[in-house]
Amino acid sequence: MYGVNSAQRSTDFYRARVARDERGDERQIMSSQGLPRIAIAIASDSLQQRTNLRKVMEQSGLNVVLSEPLTRLFLRKLEKTPAEVLLLDLHDDQAHDEDLLHEVLDTVEIPIIFNDVTALIVNEPAKNPKWHLGLMRKIAESTGIEDFKPVPPPVVADDSMLLRLPREKTGRRLARNVWVLGASLGGPEALKRFLRALPADIPAAFIVAQHLGANFVSLLAEQLNRATKLNVMAPKEGHLFQHQDVIVTPVGERIVINPIGNIELEDVPEATSYSPSIDLVIRDVANRYGALAGAIIFSGMGDDGKLGCMHMLQKGGQVWVQTAESCVVSSMPDNVRKLSQPQFIGNPEQLAKQLVRHLCQVEGI
Repeated sequence: MYGVNSAQRSTDFYRARVARDERGDERQIMSSQGLPRIAIAIASDSLQQRTNLRKVMEQSGLNVVLSEPLTRLFLRKLEKTPAEVLLLDLHDDQAHDEDLLHEVLDTVEIPIIFNDVTALIVNEPAKNPKWHLGLMRKIAESTGIEDFKPVPPPVVADDSMLLRLPREKTGRRLARNVWVLGASLGGPEALKRFLRALPADIPAAFIVAQHLGANFVSLLAEQLNRATKLNVMAPKEGHLFQHQDVIVTPVGERIVINPIGNIELEDVPEATSYSPSIDLVIRDVANRYGALAGAIIFSGMGDDGKLGCMHMLQKGGQVWVQTAESCVVSSMPDNVRKLSQPQFIGNPEQLAKQLVRHLCQVEGI
């Protein structure tokens, strides 16, 4: 979940202890109640994560002096700040520049704490205080405070706290079982039939990747929302992605679910033949959720989705397709069948019933 670099280099400890000595007894006195205003630098590629970490740090009495993505520009800025600790936020579903990481380890002279939020179980409230106190203890150790006595984590008045959880009375959970619904020509009607057949409390969340014009995303969301008891919506930056959510992929933007479950919207990284790209959406979800993910390819023209489905299978997820006879145009499901072996084939209602059975097995219901 977090660690200090290189078994914490002795030079780092030396500098931290010197800094503590220069401040006299102030830090020793304050450490009995919590941490003093230690200067913290935060490096994270996720804007939402940087915002959440800054809030946690500042409400713990720490001083965030720099908070940006990890780049060489960040390292140059870091040299000019009074930062005493670098909090480096990494997670498994993002690619990292290994040369840059080596440069960080070789050149950064202050203690580095690695914070990997993918190690947290976001649906267990007890994990948040443990994470918070553990991180505060690491910061204390790395700056030479030996008698740190942890205090309870701060209470946040709003709903933007790191690892925020849906209210228990709603019965909803952070999205864990995530399915992509890919469709093109004839897709909206198939999607309505599928969503209409799902129960309101299904333990899954969905991302719709439907080929359509940029001005029709909200319209499609409204139409689908009228057909189901689930929560269908266009994506909103920062929205907490939960079971029973159905998010319609926008045109020209990429949906990213960050490690604490919030939606982030990014530029599409590459030119694609289709918009939105079903292949890209499936690949992102497969990388993020692995064996708990799935993709269903509905009616549509072309071959978008076939490569994403191959990737989904490689990640251990499920791939299902609509039957040719129930499609307006069956090119997309047909192309998936030619390239891979879907685990289930059915009309929209059959796909919905099979999904309920599958999720009951996954959830042990």
